[in-house]
Amino acid sequence: MPNDRDSKVTQAVERALGGGRTISDIEAYAVDGMIPSAATRPADVDELSATLREAHSSGLGVAPFGGGTRMTLGNLPRRLDLAIDLTALDRVVSHSPADLTGTFQAGMTLAGLQRVLSEQGQFLPLDPPLPDKATIGGTLAAGVSGPLKWQFGNPRDLVIGMKIVQADGAVVKSGGQVVKNVSGYDMARLHIGGLGSLGVIAEVSLKLMPLPRNERTMLASFDSGLYCGQASMSVLHSHVPPLALTSYDGRVMDRAGLPGLTGTRWLAIRLGGRPRTLERLTREATRLCEDGGASSIETLEGADAADFWRKLADFGWRPEDAIGVAVRFSVPPSNVQQLVDSISSAQYPGFEPAVVAHPGYGNVMAYWFPNDGEASMDSAKSVVALARSAARAAGGSAIVERCSVETKTGIDIWGDVGGPRAIMTRLKEQYDPDGVLNPGRYVGGI
Repeated sequence: MPNDRDSKVTQAVERALGGGRTISDIEAYAVDGMIPSAATRPADVDELSATLREAHSSGLGVAPFGGGTRMTLGNLPRRLDLAIDLTALDRVVSHSPADLTGTFQAGMTLAGLQRVLSEQGQFLPLDPPLPDKATIGGTLAAGVSGPLKWQFGNPRDLVIGMKIVQADGAVVKSGGQVVKNVSGYDMARLHIGGLGSLGVIAEVSLKLMPLPRNERTMLASFDSGLYCGQASMSVLHSHVPPLALTSYDGRVMDRAGLPGLTGTRWLAIRLGGRPRTLERLTREATRLCEDGGASSIETLEGADAADFWRKLADFGWRPEDAIGVAVRFSVPPSNVQQLVDSISSAQYPGFEPAVVAHPGYGNVMAYWFPNDGEASMDSAKSVVALARSAARAAGGSAIVERCSVETKTGIDIWGDVGGPRAIMTRLKEQYDPDGVLNPGRYVGGI
């Protein structure tokens, strides 16, 4: 039977959108076990604005939802009254192929966007996990990237403008629809990686890229992590500009179903260009890997290469991946191998790690899988403590991207961020002083 709080939330939705606009399956919108009183799906930006305006005036706590692929990211919510599903905002607002720019609604999936762009020989160089579900807005709000970040930069480097709906329902624009925008500080950057805590991304203007004419992926296996790390640095410091450069271990290979080569560590090099250029890059990368001690090298092209990179990017986020703890590390590129060795050699009672590294930009993802039913809340918290210690030793930071509710209790998944915490607190006080959007989930529990 609905209680007074549930009725208050439903009434707010009805005032904004009219009757019959709530979603019955509210359990699908739970965040860390907390189920909202109601969920709704605005049909356009005006309805999103009206919904937030009513939520704000009613003192509700709101969680924006895209594809739900990163809802495990964030601290435990202080409250969750209303979930706002943005997947109906899935239109192409504009696309200028000649200018390599476009504006798209935030609820559009990455896979849907890439299908539209491919018709014009273009793509967005952003390859997060689960693109069939992940939305543009959700991916940017979570600050998620993928292997292509090495060549094309951070998600914020691809954004030239945004339309944001603020906590009180006000609609504001930042940036524009052209690549050069020098009118002042680009406020859109605040919302990339901000977890929807300062405003809800409604539309995004993006820089696009031409699809590479030809691609090839090289897989090199090594008998030690040291050799693999040295070879990856050789590639980075060479005249070979890979589209992506990623290393992974045997547990990743086995669990993700990647092609099998003998060895203990693997390096994947994604190359692109005109045919003659591609042949030259392949020869040079082969020489660098062989000089670095590769025990075997094979190449993938076409559908096989696409399948490989999709499996590698999706690893750790598929429904079948029963992850106990997932941590994203950011360290100086020169310290990636140190961190990988530290993670791989440590003992974790009840867990075993699988590690994917992107040495070009110092990103390491480690996934701890429970083994033989030995994992416990205490052992999971021990994994988090060891991970943060390893990050500090490598001169970097660690964010807990996935763990149980019990493990989250009593910790800040963002870690000790130092000075930026005070900055984020001031921004929250300015843009969402009443704590409407994702209350409690961002840095320091704001």
